[in-house]
Amino acid sequence: MDKQLDYGSYSSYRRTVASLVDKLNQLLGYCEEFSLSNSACSIKDTISKVSDEHFEVAIVGEFKRGKSTLINALLGQEILPADVLPATATLNRVTYSENPYVQVEYKNGKSEKVSIEELENYVTKLTAEAEETAETVKEATVYYDTDFCKNHVDIIDTPGLNDDEQMTNVTLSILPTIDAAVFVISANSPFSQFEKDFLESKMLTSDVGRIIFIVNCFGTFSPADEQRIVDTVRTRITKYVMEKAKKVMGEDSKEFEVYKRKIGVPKVIGVYAKKALDAKQQHDEKLLEESNFKEFENALETMLTKERGTITLQIMANKVINAGTEVLSSITLRQNALAMEYDEFMEKYKSSTEEIEDLRRLKRQEFVKINNAANQVFENLMPILDNYWRTIEEAAMQVIDNFEMTQDDLKPNKLKTIHKKLNDKIKETIENKAQLICEQIQNEINIAISDEAQRLQDFEDEFFAAVARIQQLFAVSEKHKTNGGVADQIIGATIGTAGSVMGGIFLGFREAGIKGALLGGSTGFASFTLTYYAAIFFTGILGVSTIAVPVTLCLVAIAGLTGTFTGKFAVDKLLVKERISKFKEDFKSQVRKQFHEMKVTTDFTETVRQQVVTAFDGLKSKIEDEAENILSDTQDTLDNLNKLKESKTTISEKENDNLSKIRTEISTILADAYVMHKELTDTIQAFSTPNQKNKQN
Repeated sequence: MDKQLDYGSYSSYRRTVASLVDKLNQLLGYCEEFSLSNSACSIKDTISKVSDEHFEVAIVGEFKRGKSTLINALLGQEILPADVLPATATLNRVTYSENPYVQVEYKNGKSEKVSIEELENYVTKLTAEAEETAETVKEATVYYDTDFCKNHVDIIDTPGLNDDEQMTNVTLSILPTIDAAVFVISANSPFSQFEKDFLESKMLTSDVGRIIFIVNCFGTFSPADEQRIVDTVRTRITKYVMEKAKKVMGEDSKEFEVYKRKIGVPKVIGVYAKKALDAKQQHDEKLLEESNFKEFENALETMLTKERGTITLQIMANKVINAGTEVLSSITLRQNALAMEYDEFMEKYKSSTEEIEDLRRLKRQEFVKINNAANQVFENLMPILDNYWRTIEEAAMQVIDNFEMTQDDLKPNKLKTIHKKLNDKIKETIENKAQLICEQIQNEINIAISDEAQRLQDFEDEFFAAVARIQQLFAVSEKHKTNGGVADQIIGATIGTAGSVMGGIFLGFREAGIKGALLGGSTGFASFTLTYYAAIFFTGILGVSTIAVPVTLCLVAIAGLTGTFTGKFAVDKLLVKERISKFKEDFKSQVRKQFHEMKVTTDFTETVRQQVVTAFDGLKSKIEDEAENILSDTQDTLDNLNKLKESKTTISEKENDNLSKIRTEISTILADAYVMHKELTDTIQAFSTPNQKNKQN
């Protein structure tokens, strides 16, 4: 790959993936040939993951913002139902298939295959019967022959965020699992109160870099007014995002400074979705240009391929480097060991085995250090955890104190309405307060993980230096060299360079948090923050029904919470003649009681501890997997060579020539992989620290 890589389009990205898969398959064959079983399994796992990989894009926003129309415009034809009333009532996934049909998955575990024409009868609220059916549906997958989905991109149509509470949470449940989101805002009513609250409260600080905000215009404004609306939306989003980041990270923190540079200016684009759909159906290029839809499509393509996709390519390139280096090392060991005298080989065999055991001991020592770091993080979080319930309760009490009431509100015919309003306000406030606390906790964990990964660079350096020493142990004198020393120079350079790419090869730390960065990332804490505080007041002071929230780690931690927090107390028996202050004190007393019950039955501290342990266990797991692959395969190679030496096997000229050819081939593969690695690294860094030009796009 001596030319500049091209992976900025869906087609070129897939070609690059296919090229890397070909290289991995070549290396897989050599790993199997030389009995490098652990590396072979690792390569198979990587190929399996990327071969079936689909970019997942969720379209989100309040109801009737034109989400389904936007999706149909992306697909170039009307596939999903759209109507003047709130339509989408379930998650609808559109994926590629030459034969169109719909697979409906029900909440009870059953599934059903139906025709495209029947879709609206299963996933909409267009009729009472359809709405009743939709309530039983978990997800509908639309298989359709569209050029867009042929690019390995799945589109997920979500229920309107403000349609009803249950549908809002259905949408929130999908966000941690996707690659990108498109947030649709109407130019006719930009930034409703709900949209403002969603950006300020529900959206985590990491979200904005993975979201394209679409201002959907309907042709009722002049071009100047439309641009003014888009600029205003961009300004507001930037303000909300940065204010939230300040609260989570601290305005004076280095993390906030990095965040500001990384995020830049949010991607906000004005489009005419209906005009774009008409243009594609009519094959009208001029109308399509007027819709400004191409700008949106290009931005989405860049986000998926050059931002999200670059990470996948980097992981694959690193796997090529890792596996290729190991195969070269194995070949070198075989060629040199079989050229040695038996006594010399045994001396070096023993030294190599001891080196491997030393590395395993070193690895175990690193695990102890990682555990200590995890314990330290948890200890640092204790002040926040100790104050968690008190902070949430104080927020609820403040809502009650500040709630405006008149004596007239205490009349029996108004009392239940006042209770509901007050309860809703409390729920909203504690959700926002709890989310902020959870984000601050997550931020502390992220910082600690990053610091620990950086510290582990010393271990990585020492590890690969030891691997290089094993290689050098089996160097032979010039008179015994069968390849003129060129191959040894290649393998030496390869091992020496390995340390510079270990962030992806070894720990894979940058791998974390890519898919599912929206609303929390991949550590599992995302779902925790989304559901833990959201469940607290769902039963309500009036004992209203709980909503269906995703089954996540947090729900395990709060099992029984909704049953405990019934919120039922004698509304009708309150003395309406009592003063408002008496009413509020009674209300506060009941809320305090329920907070006490939640605190007793819900171990928030233990839930966070498990999150910390899980995060740091991820580092240990990566070290265990990658390091042990190399150590086990190296030991197996040495053991096989030992058997060959005992049987007095020597390397034939034909075999040596074949090995030399393989070395040359693999060296070429590695050279290409290094070129790719360098360019991918530069791309990742460019998107991580956007310049002024990027900020405006």
